Amino acid sequence: MDSSVSVSPHTRGTPRVVVVDDIQANLDFLTGVLTQLGFQVNTAIDGLTAIQLIEENHPDLVLLDIKMPEMDGFEVCLALKANPLTQEIPVVFLSALTQTDDKVKAFEVGGVDYIAKPFQVPELLARVNNHLDLYAAKRQIKQLNAELEQRVAQRTAQLETEIGERLYIKEEMLRMANHNALTQLPNRTFLTQYLTEIFTQNQNHFDDNLFLLILECDHLQVINNSLGHQTGDQILVAIARRLESFLPFATLLIHFGEDKFVILLENSSSLHEVFHMANLLQQEIEVPFSIANKAIHTKVSVGIVQSNVSYEYPHYLLRDANTVMAQIQNQRIGTIEVFNPSMHKRAQSFFEIQNDLHLALANQELYLVYQSTISLRSNKIIGAEALVRWHHPEKGLILPGEFIPIAEEIGLIISMDRYIFRRACRQLKHWQDEGLLDNSFKLQVNLSAQQFSQPDFIDYLDRVLAETQINTHNLALEITENALLQQNDLAETVLNTLKRRHIHVSIDDFGTGYSSLSYLHRLNVENLKIDRSFVSQLVEPQESLTVVQSIINLAHGLGMTVTAEGVETEVQRNHLQSLGCEFAQGYLWGYPMEKDEIITQIAAA
Repeated sequence: MDSSVSVSPHTRGTPRVVVVDDIQANLDFLTGVLTQLGFQVNTAIDGLTAIQLIEENHPDLVLLDIKMPEMDGFEVCLALKANPLTQEIPVVFLSALTQTDDKVKAFEVGGVDYIAKPFQVPELLARVNNHLDLYAAKRQIKQLNAELEQRVAQRTAQLETEIGERLYIKEEMLRMANHNALTQLPNRTFLTQYLTEIFTQNQNHFDDNLFLLILECDHLQVINNSLGHQTGDQILVAIARRLESFLPFATLLIHFGEDKFVILLENSSSLHEVFHMANLLQQEIEVPFSIANKAIHTKVSVGIVQSNVSYEYPHYLLRDANTVMAQIQNQRIGTIEVFNPSMHKRAQSFFEIQNDLHLALANQELYLVYQSTISLRSNKIIGAEALVRWHHPEKGLILPGEFIPIAEEIGLIISMDRYIFRRACRQLKHWQDEGLLDNSFKLQVNLSAQQFSQPDFIDYLDRVLAETQINTHNLALEITENALLQQNDLAETVLNTLKRRHIHVSIDDFGTGYSSLSYLHRLNVENLKIDRSFVSQLVEPQESLTVVQSIINLAHGLGMTVTAEGVETEVQRNHLQSLGCEFAQGYLWGYPMEKDEIITQIAAA
């Protein structure tokens, strides 16, 4: 989640927020984001502590989780609303619960908003700011009312003027709370209220002729970084004015976020018509803007959400708009993407796996299996690669392809790597103590690019080596080609250090990145692993062997041995052997095995 969103200036001073959640990781994340953006944050890990903290500090806003031991979020909110000292403080529920009853109850006990996890940080901050604005406006209006009553008593003749001033201030504050200060367009709060009105008028449902287009300015950050935020602001204003002039009269245009706009199309005839409009919008925005005598080019990506009668709440439309925009961010710029329900399911799955991964590490649900490495000359096992698996208590076996990319995206891959490395070293030490391995055997452990770039990686490695007391001649680290080349200032130093510790190193997934031959020859690496995508193409025609032959020749020319991954057929094996490849891995010799199975095979060899 992008936490680089700036907080709009407010007249209320430093916003004070209390975050209540029984999961420390959630507290730490929200505290970090809010503190960085200028909020004063206090935290509580349970309901009783939260009530006492809120009574003592009287914050401007409470972010409250629901599921907590002893006293849940609903009970906390009821207690706050029953206390005259805290009943006016806005409470925003922040929860993974998605049942209708939970959300209804959240508003019934006094909550002002309900943000479902997983959330987007920009959306969270926009909602927090809106509620802070409204709370500040209410307090200021309350203060103005008190002052006005005193002045009425003192100056009855000026009563009419005073009331007029108060109403004007109230209206202005409400307008400011519902409009973007830069573009003067209605904002997310206004859109939410408007959608709620439509939803209510249609007897709690949307028709399928309502379309929401969400536009993201693709080059705004580049403009801010190169020409400054003032120019970026001018571009946003220019885009707003151009969209206003392009759109049909009375079409609702919303400044949804820093670089996002929303267009609400009511009574549209078809998705085809809306898609055509999105194309025209992109063409309109691609016409250069003239800012300070410079021609500035930009593009917009467009997400399209079509309402339907299945939406139980009006904010589901905005939820799906954010989901489709997240999908677009993984694609090339200038994309038009139409929301489909599978996107929401993927987002839900991502959030569930993200949360469960933290528990998996704590509860040691991750375990290792071993894929044998075979000598193509002797057909004997000369090593094994440690592979991680996840046995989820409810979902059963989850394979790495489902959770490793998520661990990388949320920054958990470093902790996971270290968990795997320590377990692999402990297993290696056990095998060594049992006298089951000779010095030529290599236990291969994968190392992520993020782990490789950590400043304390060598210190951590040394701690594990000291803890386990393994013979490092049996240890091999596998580092992807991209990791080595992306960290070219660090790679040679780290690899030389590993060499001094007698640790074998392989370049993994070779051929899938951007190989730099002038750089590879300087790396202190013993082995190169050919990616399975090349091995799968090994068939009879000679031209299909050319790439693999070139990789093997390159490795041998640099003094490396070669291991082929993903070998599944005798044809592939024979081709590799004829091309001079020394080692291989793959289902031809069996699937990844438990530790007892692999050691039985090693002993039998």
